Amino acid sequence: MTRTARRRLLVAAAVLLALAVAVWADVTHDGLLARLDAPAKAAGEALRSPGLTPVVHAVSDLGTTPYRSVLAAAVAVPLALRWRSWRPLVYAAVVVGLSPAVSASAKRLVQRPRPPAADALEAPLDPSFPSGHATASASLATALAVLAVLALRSAWARVLAAGAAGVFALAVGLTRVYLGAHWLTDVLAGWCTGAALALLLAALVRPARPSVATGARA
Repeated sequence: MTRTARRRLLVAAAVLLALAVAVWADVTHDGLLARLDAPAKAAGEALRSPGLTPVVHAVSDLGTTPYRSVLAAAVAVPLALRWRSWRPLVYAAVVVGLSPAVSASAKRLVQRPRPPAADALEAPLDPSFPSGHATASASLATALAVLAVLALRSAWARVLAAGAAGVFALAVGLTRVYLGAHWLTDVLAGWCTGAALALLLAALVRPARPSVATGARA
């Protein structure tokens, strides 16, 4: 991974982190984004049905640590063996392990109340902002997209892999609104925070295959 690539990752991470902070500021001052929370909550409740809710619960569970660990290992272990490098494994492990700690720390800092428990299908007791599921799924999705870009040669394959990872994060985050566990802005901030974390760690760990990692530097 070249210096230019690392610099771009750091810049992208900084931009995403700034967006997360901007969402926080908007929520604090009841801004334009915060005004979307109530309509999004109502839309999620309107979509609820006995047939859909179990599916949503299952998708939401994909954002928990056990499932994320399996998904990360399914990609990182083959790459580590193929590249004969520990970096993909370390990168995936740190992303999976660190994202819950980051979201939990932010929640303690912001102390935003959850949506009303009486309206929720799932009502955790910890603070609401940012969504831990959204943070964790976005960090994993971004990490998998980074590994896919490094591993795949075809531009179309890279786009498809990154798109699939994005759909995963999008789906997990939106389940939290459907279930009434989070406000929409919690999820938006979680997506930004998780993606920023994965890009920052990619710049630090440099999980590229050896031919890329030791290539010409810009």
